[in-house]
Formats: sequence, structure tokens, C-alpha cells
Amino acid sequence: MSKQYRDGRKHRGMTVEVRNDDFGRALRTFSKKIQDSGLLQIVKEKMSYEKPAVLKQRMKKQARKRWERSVEEMITNGQWHKDKKY
Repeated sequence: MSKQYRDGRKHRGMTVEVRNDDFGRALRTFSKKIQDSGLLQIVKEKMSYEKPAVLKQRMKKQARKRWERSVEEMITNGQWHKDKKY
């Protein structure tokens, strides 16, 4: 069931209802919704063109960071063995 405005029109896009003239709270709620949906990230990515080679480098760098973070976690948990190939 789709949500509707008070006058019967249907919502389009992401909306937040302002209650008791509390605009600050509504703005925080809206920001949270945008952040959780990933819409802001998509808009930021589409603001400028990124060459495929640069994109590949950035993805590799992110993967390396994730790998180093997981290795660090494994070392602290005592699951890392330097003789074992991962």
C-alpha cells in the first residue's frame, strides 16, 4: 500500500512529514533516510566522470584496505598464522 498526502495525492520519491513545526527533526530523519538508501553516494559518484583506470585503482585500494583490516582483526583474535597461505 502506497502512502498518500492528506489531500489524497500519492507520495513521489522520498518524503518526511514535519510534525509540530519541528523542521530540525524532520531534516535529520530525511538525511538519515537518504544516507541509508545510498542515494547520496550515487549522486556524488555521478557528479563527475571517473576514467575506468582510475576507478580500477580506487577499487583496488579499497579492497586492499578491507584485506588489511581483516588481517589485523585475525591477528588480534589469534587466528592468523604466518606460515599459512591466505
